[in-house]
Amino acid sequence: MCKRTALFVVSSILLTASIVTATYTNYRKYKDIDRTKIPEKVEASKAFQKWITNAKNKKLELSADDFAMVEENEIYNTKWMSVYNIDELGVSETFQANIAAHKDIKGVVFSPSDKQYIDYRAIPKDGYAPNEIHYYGLREDKLVDARLLNCADSLNCYFDRAYFLDNDVFVISEFSRNLAKESEAIPTCNLNSACTYTVKLHVIDLNRNSRLVYESKPFDINLFELIPKL
Repeated sequence: MCKRTALFVVSSILLTASIVTATYTNYRKYKDIDRTKIPEKVEASKAFQKWITNAKNKKLELSADDFAMVEENEIYNTKWMSVYNIDELGVSETFQANIAAHKDIKGVVFSPSDKQYIDYRAIPKDGYAPNEIHYYGLREDKLVDARLLNCADSLNCYFDRAYFLDNDVFVISEFSRNLAKESEAIPTCNLNSACTYTVKLHVIDLNRNSRLVYESKPFDINLFELIPKL
């Protein structure tokens, strides 16, 4: 092997090694950031800042640093969703009618494109229960109607806010009692009593089919008294 060829091989190996190292380092940084704190995109958003400020004004001592990632799931489940081609007979008309019917309703938020909405109202809605999140929207040429999230009544759960960061990513905040999933017997705590709760932030990415859950430190509140102030 000539000297020039040897130098080329060595430089190629070093370049490949540096790329692999950089890629691995970036991957580790990405994983570490996701698992140690709320994503910067969420924390920096006006909607989150407004939400956290409102919580503090209601005497909830919460900050972005109080949340840690506790769960990661896929969001699409054929059992809880229906998908239609927008070109099918009558689908476009139904879509336009539903979009119009849900405008300017408290507890319903729209994406920047105005082609998707999240209905988080704590009432029965379009066939969905009060403790379920209803997503409805157009993704390219597909109309998606889905239950993306639900929570247990036994945990006194309450979805208090939802907001889009862009057309693909949105956040839902949930108050619920601080009980481990493996708890077999759930002790009763009346909604109108002081109970121990946490806030869960569900960061949902439709493109990645991902739901990351960030949970706050626990605190004691009377949720019945707090809900009207949220």
